[in-house]
Amino acid sequence: MRPRKVYTASDPVNAEIVKDYLGSFGIGAEVRDHYLWGGMGDLPANVYPTVWILRDEDYATARRHIAEFEAGHTRNGPDWRCPGCGERLAGQFTACWRCGAERPA
Repeated sequence: MRPRKVYTASDPVNAEIVKDYLGSFGIGAEVRDHYLWGGMGDLPANVYPTVWILRDEDYATARRHIAEFEAGHTRNGPDWRCPGCGERLAGQFTACWRCGAERPA
């Protein structure tokens, strides 16, 4: 068993979302390098946060779930746009985090 990188996020929030998404499938994961992101533009290195799975044997399954997540095909449906404020939300959410409007049927 060794940790293995499965995702490079655009920011720490997205890294945490992917980590939690993998956790919903029983895949243990952790976010690394999230503190470096604050140095974006000042550090001469890759400062994007990464998501690592804890068990190497979960790699293929994790990558499949991440691909589905990136395509907006989560197990709770595709991404959707809030009818109240226009915010784009991931399929697992049933209400808008910004204005509280319910996901349309």
